[in-house]
Amino acid sequence: MHQKYDDPDARIRRAWVTVHAGGVTGPGLGAGVVVADGFLLTCAHVVNAALGRPKLAVVEPTAQDMLQVAVSFPVLGGDRHAVELAGWLAPRPESDQWWSGDLALLKVGLRGPEVRPVPVWETSGGRMTTWYANGAQRSLVDVRVQAGMGPWYILDPGYAPLEIQPGHSGAPLWDRERGCVTGLVVSAEPDNGRSYAIRASVMMGLLTATGVLPVMAAEMSDPVTRARRGEMVDALYNLPHDELERCAERVRIALDLDMTPHTSEELINSALCRPRGVPTLLSTLTAYEPVARRVRDAAAKLGTQCLLTQDEFKELDVLLGPASYPEVRAGAHRAVPHILLLDNGPPGVGALIEDLEDRVGEPGIVPPVIQVVEEVAAARLEAGDALRDWSDRVTGRLDVSPEAVRQCRWSAESRARARTSQPVLRVWLWAAEPTAESFHYVIRLYDAHGHQVRAWTDGETLRSRADLCADLSDAVDDLDQYDDTAGVEFLLEEGYFGLAVDRLPTSAGPLGTRPVGLDRAVVLRGQSVRRAGVRKKRWEQGRSPEVGPYLLHDLDAANGTLTQREEIACVVACCPPDRHDDTLVLCRWLGVPVVLWQRSAHGPDTAEALRNVVRENWPHSLREEVRRRRAEALHDTAHMGAHLALLWEDPSWAPPRQRLAHPMSREGGVA
Repeated sequence: MHQKYDDPDARIRRAWVTVHAGGVTGPGLGAGVVVADGFLLTCAHVVNAALGRPKLAVVEPTAQDMLQVAVSFPVLGGDRHAVELAGWLAPRPESDQWWSGDLALLKVGLRGPEVRPVPVWETSGGRMTTWYANGAQRSLVDVRVQAGMGPWYILDPGYAPLEIQPGHSGAPLWDRERGCVTGLVVSAEPDNGRSYAIRASVMMGLLTATGVLPVMAAEMSDPVTRARRGEMVDALYNLPHDELERCAERVRIALDLDMTPHTSEELINSALCRPRGVPTLLSTLTAYEPVARRVRDAAAKLGTQCLLTQDEFKELDVLLGPASYPEVRAGAHRAVPHILLLDNGPPGVGALIEDLEDRVGEPGIVPPVIQVVEEVAAARLEAGDALRDWSDRVTGRLDVSPEAVRQCRWSAESRARARTSQPVLRVWLWAAEPTAESFHYVIRLYDAHGHQVRAWTDGETLRSRADLCADLSDAVDDLDQYDDTAGVEFLLEEGYFGLAVDRLPTSAGPLGTRPVGLDRAVVLRGQSVRRAGVRKKRWEQGRSPEVGPYLLHDLDAANGTLTQREEIACVVACCPPDRHDDTLVLCRWLGVPVVLWQRSAHGPDTAEALRNVVRENWPHSLREEVRRRRAEALHDTAHMGAHLALLWEDPSWAPPRQRLAHPMSREGGVA
């Protein structure tokens, strides 16, 4: 004997609609859903398809046009029914790949117990279910709501092997646990499996504008959700009646509800059916901490909830600004190193913030979204105080440890001070031999946020000096498009720091060629990262004006001094040229980040000349001072500036550790 089970999808089956072009046989062009007696919602572009119009046509169809559109109800069979247009939210093209709007409210002359409307609510659930246009059970697709983005939900593939296809347009997203529709499928990206849906709030907006009253939300059928909901309702029973009314009104305003909840049950339902409903409700209970704690604990048992209230989210969106996506993305990479951020899809800072909200840490620890806000605040020379004030208010509401916030802010500000917020060209270079007439190289241009803009990659092939100079000329042309840059960093294999890379000729148009170090700062770096903690400590302490450079004459004496004094961050190598390699090995082993030397000369005069290059404020002036001396030399190889070399191991950026394919076997050839 088979046990009888309740069908969690019975309600959506009775509300499912298939949209057809009149007089055309086939499975249908898209789907829709019954949202009120005699009314259904589908996508405007599905109606356009039925009319044979361009998908993103914005002109509202006429009554005569609608004679070409028909719908069927799978629960009733294949009979088709005429429809009238009752509301139109035109698709508004914003680019070749993106648009907004895209809803059509249709009126159908059909009522009966077999076809019933379903409630439309935004929920906090992540996993949703939908079907193909004909609603067949075997066409079921599971998706996950990854984040919201304006009027859209970003959907990622769920668990089913089936994918959302063009025939899914207008199909409702069904929340089984809560028994409601939370959106309509709008589009799918063919290359990556990601798809999009129009949000329930937009659907409700069209219903409200047309005066159509949707069906009320059903009782939550999931027993776990129902139990937690009961705990939250019981907690609100401890509020005085006037305080409950005050909280309900504040929640209505913050969540833009159509009506004010009148009871504890209605207030909890409204909070649970909005993505930011629970944090918004908690923000109204600050004067009643015992009640807020019970609501918070019960909500936590339901799974991941949004962290920010609606007002906090909107305020943050304004404070960050419309062009802040690269800035927030860079902050996310620094605050959450393991985060995976894809480049495809329209970049939206709101979607990125919602993704960060889902990454909740331990109680009392600064949440990742706040860490990112602190990173952005520290990176901004202006307007950072407003973001920090926002952070203080939110962390206070979330009861985050003030000491944890202080440490997070200090770390973000320390990284911002050490970070080069300028575009930079980085050249990974492996010389095939010390004579340096053939190379393996990779050239990459980074913008002020640390994002790679362009790459000139040829690490697999051994190339000539002429090839290197040609690609380098092209790269510095791109670098020079920026108003201010950090110059060029050559990442060399250990043992080849004597290469005169700053003298590499680059194209200068009508002037012929000029050394790359003549017009821009050029520094050397190693490809391997050793004793990164010591190097960072020297960098932070030794850049103080009180700590001057160390003049290295004798390697043995320097070994003892540098080992004892970890505040020394700059070494001027005044030793003979044949000791330069040993000096650099020692300095890099001990974490000294800055070393200045001259490649071809030695003696008291050279030592004094090198010392004069390093001014009192060397952390800010040394790179430019070296460039100026190189410019003084121009093509005079006897001038000291023609032989200056500067190792500048800024610890705010370390080369990735993956080894590129090249024939060098020596340690250090990594990029």
